[in-house]
Amino acid sequence: MIHFLRLRWRFLSALIIIQSFLLPYSADAYIDPNTGGFFFSSVLPFVYGILAVLVMFWKRIVNAVKGFFSRKKDDDDK
Repeated sequence: MIHFLRLRWRFLSALIIIQSFLLPYSADAYIDPNTGGFFFSSVLPFVYGILAVLVMFWKRIVNAVKGFFSRKKDDDDK
């Protein structure tokens, strides 16, 4: 069964690659000059907001990760 799935995956991959070379088509698309500005003016503030939250809560995040992965000491170990 696994061998069949591997062959199927390889066949589909080869078919897609062959199709992309044998059937070229042109994309009749136009990107407005303001599109890049719109993209950066909407995505960059989001990224900077995420970074600001990480900076503000960095110690809490690090302590939570340390607490999650640290070994708890039992009372018997004293």
